Amino acid sequence: MATGGTTASGGMGGIGGGAGGSIGRGGAGGGGQAGGGGGAGGLACTAPPPTGSSYSIDSTGVTFTLSPGRLRVQVCKEDVIRVEYTSASSIPTKTSLSVSATWGTPSFCVTEAAGVLTIATSRMKVKVTESSGLVTYTDLADALLVSESSKSLKATTVESTSTNTVQTAFNSPTSEALFGLGQHQDSVINRKGSTLHMLNANTQIQIPVLVSNKGYGLFWDNYSTTDFAGNVSGNTQYSFSSETGDLVDYYFFYGPTIDQVIANYRVTTGAAPLFPKWAYGLFQSKDHYQSSSELISVEQGYRNNNIPVDVIVQDWQYWSPYVWGSQLMDPSRYPDPAGLVTQLHAANVHTMISIWPLYQTRNPATAMVTGELDPYNALNAINALYPDTTSGGLYHFYDTFNSMARTLSYQYDHDRLLGKYGWDAIWADNTEPQSYPEGVNVHAATTALGKGAFYINAYPLEHNRGIYEGWRSMGPTNKRVYILTRSAFAGQQRFAAGAWSGDINATAAVYAAQIPGGLSYAISGLPYWTTDIGGYFGTPTEELFTRWFQFGAFCPTFRIHGQASKELYGSQWSATGKANLLAVDNLRYRLMPYIYSLAWMVTNQGYTIMRPLVFDFQSDTKVYGITDQFMFGPALLVNPVTATGATSRSVYLPAGTWYDFYSGSTTTGGATSTVSAPLSQIPIYVRAGSIVPMGPMIQYATQSADPLEIRVYKGQSGTFTLYEDENDTYNYETGAHAQIQFSWDDTAKQLTIGARTGTYTGMLASRTFNVVWVSANHGSGLGVTAAPDQVVKYAGTQVVASAP
Repeated sequence: MATGGTTASGGMGGIGGGAGGSIGRGGAGGGGQAGGGGGAGGLACTAPPPTGSSYSIDSTGVTFTLSPGRLRVQVCKEDVIRVEYTSASSIPTKTSLSVSATWGTPSFCVTEAAGVLTIATSRMKVKVTESSGLVTYTDLADALLVSESSKSLKATTVESTSTNTVQTAFNSPTSEALFGLGQHQDSVINRKGSTLHMLNANTQIQIPVLVSNKGYGLFWDNYSTTDFAGNVSGNTQYSFSSETGDLVDYYFFYGPTIDQVIANYRVTTGAAPLFPKWAYGLFQSKDHYQSSSELISVEQGYRNNNIPVDVIVQDWQYWSPYVWGSQLMDPSRYPDPAGLVTQLHAANVHTMISIWPLYQTRNPATAMVTGELDPYNALNAINALYPDTTSGGLYHFYDTFNSMARTLSYQYDHDRLLGKYGWDAIWADNTEPQSYPEGVNVHAATTALGKGAFYINAYPLEHNRGIYEGWRSMGPTNKRVYILTRSAFAGQQRFAAGAWSGDINATAAVYAAQIPGGLSYAISGLPYWTTDIGGYFGTPTEELFTRWFQFGAFCPTFRIHGQASKELYGSQWSATGKANLLAVDNLRYRLMPYIYSLAWMVTNQGYTIMRPLVFDFQSDTKVYGITDQFMFGPALLVNPVTATGATSRSVYLPAGTWYDFYSGSTTTGGATSTVSAPLSQIPIYVRAGSIVPMGPMIQYATQSADPLEIRVYKGQSGTFTLYEDENDTYNYETGAHAQIQFSWDDTAKQLTIGARTGTYTGMLASRTFNVVWVSANHGSGLGVTAAPDQVVKYAGTQVVASAP
């Protein structure tokens, strides 16, 4: 294929839509989650359509003839644009692995002036220089958002296959801040000025979604190894360059808020389903529990000591001496797996089990028991196993790009584990995949879609697709899907998959690096993330584990894991250490009404729970480089302590009034100060205008929702919507849920508890809300407020509570 491209010969400034012809396209847009949808119908255009030999206009966009190549600008919806460019004579057909939206007919107008074609929607403009095919994005007032500097395809050969390297560069002022691109271990939060080699690996998760403080985002829809450079031309440009591809293909999302950018990403690539409520409680995991009796002893250790927990995890090697991938459990160590799960369920503990995308045979291929090699043989029969690159190797990763293989793989997961015994969740380990226990070369492998080099970063996306789609079609039908996986790619959130940060060391430096890693993952559009609290390799000190556990309580998923024993009741912790850990655990559970309501916002609005500060303080340049502070929902500013031996830390409070969570005292933001941080506390500040529902002291997530303590932080008006449902099942998808809006009017000093909307099986018809006007030493800290300011008996109709 010939080399071609479009390159700026000068600046892109001054491009605008002047007088000229126009065309209007109206209609309802494509769907997605709430907050998405398509363009407003009937956008008024002021003139008839322009005509030109170098472009053609249709109902969804404009196609340009360039020299060389073709450019397609598609209006997906009023604030989502797709750009495709090829150096060939026609744009190749592509089915995206990441994009799930079905777009409707958008509404837009087209004008032409001075060699620039302008596509205007109800929210933004796209301007294309006809001679070069370079694209500029502005708001409706023509304020520049971003512009292309160049884009090109260069012929090359990869894995003996003809293809192209694919590149696009964007102009970017030195003051611009860039966020996202997945989870990395380099402690960078603002990607401007940095570079990344984007290939999924253990501890490195590649999500080619970039978000700007200027209020836009980009999704680079390419699955091959990609290099991002945020330091081009003296930090005045950034670029994406991918190893393989037939075309430049990316999506532009306009905000202008970061939340709207991420919501548009989710509209494009799929909403994140709601996890079962238990999945927002504590996970206790270890490498690895080795028998049913050991799992029961862990449950009893928590329950007998009144330590809240919701999930106990069975890691690998439960199959030994059977082959890896047999999905069989050793009957000598697990004599009654169904009885084990039933016993744990009776204690209100749920279960998760590790499953790898890996299948082992024997040499010779003789089974120890009937059916042991069935999964391997079934996948091998359809040529869906990658070669083991170790000489004489017996371990084979399956081809996740093969739809039949995905179905077969989950069929054995269901028939031998979830369906047969009742396990509640799947831990999808080693999904990059890493060459372990023997070698694999996905890059060189032949997949069902073509050479692995073209799709390598999407391996985990397709594996999790297989689990989710299999679960929803085969069962278990009465349980929501929950998957925890070690790798990810754009779009994976729609498959009910959260990620963890990989196999990391138990050191203070590694712990500190997880914070910006998780924040970058979250602003890449994937909402659920966690770490191995305390590290996977090595044994953490009590101080390190405590600080890590405090941070973990404010991650979307709250999970202990590693090779060392870290159960909260264990003798490795001092009495003081146990008390500190219990306080954090109890706080997580007291916040369950707040957390579960945020989870509904994730599903329903495309919201993000764990929030880099740029989400909420987008115009504050001081937050762009902060790597160790974040918002947990709209109310809580969380400030993990990472320095060994520290009893204080520096905290930047953005402008406004803030409450110390532990004392209830207020301070004015806009400055950095040193705050107290004893080992027993993680510094938390609450934004004025917040309403935080807190539940009673409970031992598991679904134990009790009454009474609720409603903490109101005066100083600004604000709202919060409490969400509740059946806690599991997918009945919420058909409307089985209820919401109650709390609205605080700071001028009138009134809290309005709105009329309940919706209903579901098991809903409390009446309940108690203990309203607290937070002040110094009142309504502060972990404990239940003994003397609430007003006790509201609520039966579903509006109630107004007035503050003094």
